[in-house]
Amino acid sequence: MEPSEVRRRIVELLRERGSASVYQIAKALGISYGAAQWHLYVLERDGVVFTVVQGRKRIAVLRDSLDAYLNSLKMTDFFRDLWAYLRSRGIDGSTPFMEAVLSLEEDRREVGLSLLSIARNLYHWRRGQGL
Repeated sequence: MEPSEVRRRIVELLRERGSASVYQIAKALGISYGAAQWHLYVLERDGVVFTVVQGRKRIAVLRDSLDAYLNSLKMTDFFRDLWAYLRSRGIDGSTPFMEAVLSLEEDRREVGLSLLSIARNLYHWRRGQGL
C-alpha cells in the first residue's frame, strides 16, 4: 500500500471513530506499530492530526475534531497542557494570580476569564469546606 493511501485510511478511521491509539490504528490497517507511528508523525507534522498522551498511550485525533479531543482528554493531561500554555505566556508559579489573568486578557481574554471563574468556584468551595 502506498504511503499516501495509508495516511488517507488513517484519516478515514479517525473520522469514523473520533480518536484512536497508535496500536488501534496499526491493528485496523494491518500495518506495524512503527509504521503507524511514522504515518501519524507525518500527519501531525502536516497539521492533519494531533496526538494526546494518555498514560503510556498516544491517542490520535483529527485537528478539526474538537469533540473527539475533549472526549479523549484526561484531567492530568489538561492541567499539564494548561501549565505549558501559561509558561509559554511568561507565567510561572510565583506570578500573582490577578497579574496572570490580566496578562492573559491582552491576547486571550477567554482564557483569563475562564481562570477567574474557576478561582471564584474554588474560593466558594473552600469556604464551604471550612478551609
